[in-house]
Amino acid sequence: MINTHVDYENVSQEHTIQDAMQQGELLRMAMRGEMNSENKSAFGQFFTPAPVAQLMASMFTCQEPVIRILDAGAGLGTLFTAAVTGFCQRETPPEHILVTAYEIDDSLIEHIHRAMHHCEHICATHGIKFTGTIKHEDFIESGVALLSQANTLFSPLDDEEAAGFHCAILNPPYKKLQSDWLEKQRLQEIGIEASNLYVGFLALAMKLLAPLGELVAITPRSFCNGPYFKKFRRDFLHTMALQRLHMFESRTHTFKADEVLQENIIVYATKSQERAEQVIITTSSDIEDDLFSTYTVNYQQVIHPNDPHSFIHIVQDSDGAQVVAAISQFHTTLADLHITVSTGRVVDFRAADYLRMEPEAATVPLLYPLHLQHGVVRWPSPGSKKPNAIVDTYQTQSLLVPNEHYVLVKRFSSKEEKKRIVAVLYEPDQFPQPRVGFENHLNYFHQEGQGLDPILARGLVAYLNSSLVDAYFRQFNGHTQVNATDLRSITYPTRSQLEALGGQIKLQALSQAELDELIKKELLPMAESEEGPTHQLTQGK
Repeated sequence: MINTHVDYENVSQEHTIQDAMQQGELLRMAMRGEMNSENKSAFGQFFTPAPVAQLMASMFTCQEPVIRILDAGAGLGTLFTAAVTGFCQRETPPEHILVTAYEIDDSLIEHIHRAMHHCEHICATHGIKFTGTIKHEDFIESGVALLSQANTLFSPLDDEEAAGFHCAILNPPYKKLQSDWLEKQRLQEIGIEASNLYVGFLALAMKLLAPLGELVAITPRSFCNGPYFKKFRRDFLHTMALQRLHMFESRTHTFKADEVLQENIIVYATKSQERAEQVIITTSSDIEDDLFSTYTVNYQQVIHPNDPHSFIHIVQDSDGAQVVAAISQFHTTLADLHITVSTGRVVDFRAADYLRMEPEAATVPLLYPLHLQHGVVRWPSPGSKKPNAIVDTYQTQSLLVPNEHYVLVKRFSSKEEKKRIVAVLYEPDQFPQPRVGFENHLNYFHQEGQGLDPILARGLVAYLNSSLVDAYFRQFNGHTQVNATDLRSITYPTRSQLEALGGQIKLQALSQAELDELIKKELLPMAESEEGPTHQLTQGK
């Protein structure tokens, strides 16, 4: 491991703030083509566009005379450069800025040196002292070691410097962590559970912040829900006070050139257990947009007080507030309905010996997502690459369920589907076999392993397929995966309401507009329009 302190003696060329950011963006675009897929896979890193970096840096409010900034996974230095230039442009700038930049990729260290030179010169033109430290080492390994020793990132200097960072600005690497990987095991040593590297970076960064320190990070939105991020959400919301979330309306444009399809958000929070009463939600159309909408909501609308999963709901506008108001009329859980939702029991590679491409004697239907088409079950699917049947034998009894009424929901919605939740009624009379198998990429609603009442099941399908539920679901789920935990977290109409709704559903399929009108008529007769606390357009970063 090499710690490099930058030599600034030979800085001669004048660089304005605008020059620094423009040069950084040109370098990012050039490096994007040079960085091969192996490096991207190994380090899980994608460079931050300059407009995004400037927006992130603008969120800092620190007024300390000496400001210590952490950039973990610094890449080309775009983020810390944006932070430094932002502080320099203030009416009352700090006296001293210290930047600590971590980067493990050998090929990027020279570029970070140049970014440090830019920062040193910009600070000098504003009469600000600058100290830059490049740590050419693994942030996870180093951070865990420092926290394990109850130390700080600084050599013994003085008590003030040993207090931690005032600001952390991150675009952490995205890479799933396997249970036997060294990074995951190191994080577990200090009580951090991380299923993805980006969560490990965030958890370490917030531990390294000083009290009231500020964290701003651009990350995948996936941590906002799901069981794999539950412990991190709890730790984050216990340690940090969530202040602001920024959304991009385009799901892909932020890192479009890098072929990143994950939906990203910017998170701003301060290290304090005193919660803000409200959270600011801002939204822009894409990274180049100077105009963004600002919507302020109560903290309880973002983090529901009684939610055991601590999901983060992003209510972007007054329409979203109306969705929350409508859903809040329903207080029934699946447990109250004595209904369970589970993932399909058949994991095909584990049951490979019992799978058949086409139905034959002694087999029963095996349903995959591909068998759910246009709101109905279409089985078998001749010529499919997936099996259509599973042998009904003693060895497969635990994988099968009785041939009764169930509600099926795809665990992954396709790009072509307009809604995240795609629910279909499974009706037993279309198949003569006594049992049926559901593959692991399907969720199914049942009652203790048995089927549902058909009228109740029909009402449940209608509710899940409504635009209301889809809009609510999107507030806490930013990807195409639909977990059983997500479906359990939704509140539902009462059993009698679902049965009344099911009784209104005819055998023929309803259009989306007809279904939504029926939901409104049967379930929301008292729903009223609710205006959000504040909603305005703001220009500038």
